[in-house]
Amino acid sequence: MSLPSSPHDHRGQSSERGGLSGYGVNPKLELTWNKVLELQMFENKPLLPFEEWNIDFSELTVGTRVGIGFFGEVFRGMWNGTNVAIKVFLEQDLTIENMEDFCNEISILSRLRHPNVILFLGACTKPPRLSMVTEYMEVGSLYFLLHASDQKKKLNWKKRLKMLRGICRGLMHIHRMKIIHRDVKSANCLVDKHWTVKICDFGLSRIVTETPMTDSSLAGTPEWMAPELIRNEPFTEKCDIFSLGVIMWELCTLCRPWEGVPPERVVYAVANEGSRLEIPKGLMGRLISDCWAEPHERPSCEGILSRLVDIEYSMS
Repeated sequence: MSLPSSPHDHRGQSSERGGLSGYGVNPKLELTWNKVLELQMFENKPLLPFEEWNIDFSELTVGTRVGIGFFGEVFRGMWNGTNVAIKVFLEQDLTIENMEDFCNEISILSRLRHPNVILFLGACTKPPRLSMVTEYMEVGSLYFLLHASDQKKKLNWKKRLKMLRGICRGLMHIHRMKIIHRDVKSANCLVDKHWTVKICDFGLSRIVTETPMTDSSLAGTPEWMAPELIRNEPFTEKCDIFSLGVIMWELCTLCRPWEGVPPERVVYAVANEGSRLEIPKGLMGRLISDCWAEPHERPSCEGILSRLVDIEYSMS
């Protein structure tokens, strides 16, 4: 789920703090939560590194809903006089698997500090009010900006390249911190009023291991997914580079990837037939093509950033 997907979604569907207060103490839920905290991945260390990052839900004022996902809703809200985004997990979706994903996202996002990664502010870690609080991005997602608003006409090449460099820098930091995002897409890149882009939604992210990783859980969104993820093959951080190439294609063409093609057809074509979106001409097209090569042949974030600088120089 994007955090948030767009400030314009569900306009008028507001929910004040009192409106979300229908939760009572659920002993079964608390038991499940305690089991999650006892898992090996969280054993002997607190979920949040600083006690001050634990937020009591009563401190939050929940306003307009700005997004909805598989097991949570995102609201614009206020905390300590500041506009924030609040990702609230729905009680009916608080399974042990979703609780693990919540803990995983908190543990990963709380260690990241970069101008192009969404800023984690804290979390409510007492069920049934499991919530995560981040900075609020006024414009919404890059996907919304490109495909569902009239703002894209303002996106000259200078702004587009600035956005791409920002996403690349954020991803470089994520990879430097030994994290694989696994769901890089334009809906998970948020834009503020200064056209700064920040990567969000780390629910599917994984810590890098010494050898290529495998994970039986489905990760990503078909139109942006690397073929090795679709095929459940071992993967490295280069799966994020493939997805970054799709975002480059979106910013280059201002089109939706695989528009009109059913997701199941996209999955089969990309994974089994080697199909790719039509590659634009020029330096940007060659960079996109390299991002869609075999994993070991894809460039690093550093290499992509260097080439983006060259592309901007060639356009000036």
